[in-house]
Amino acid sequence: MKILLIIAIVLLILLVACSSSPYTKEYSDKVANCLADKGVKEYGAFWCPNCAKQKKMFGDSYDIIMNRGVYVECDPRGDDSQTDLCLKKQVLKYPDWEFPNGSRIVGVLPLEELYKKAGCE
Repeated sequence: MKILLIIAIVLLILLVACSSSPYTKEYSDKVANCLADKGVKEYGAFWCPNCAKQKKMFGDSYDIIMNRGVYVECDPRGDDSQTDLCLKKQVLKYPDWEFPNGSRIVGVLPLEELYKKAGCE
């Protein structure tokens, strides 16, 4: 019986550790709000696994990314799709981050890198 309890506790700890963002809510909010303030864009698609990884890094703060216009849906089947903009920007892979200076980086980025590249420091 004790062994089952120990296994259950270990599994619960692993589940919580694997499902949460490595960042504090305050930090994630700060990054998300700064990205929005600076006009950074994240081009992506609702089905994109790397976009899901990026979203998970923000945790609940990803609502800021969505609500403040940072995220741009490129798939015409997605909600509020902006396919024409994605075609104009020649977005080929997701997530594709566009920064205030016009530079772009494709891929899942740590929040620290997004913060720095956006000029939030």
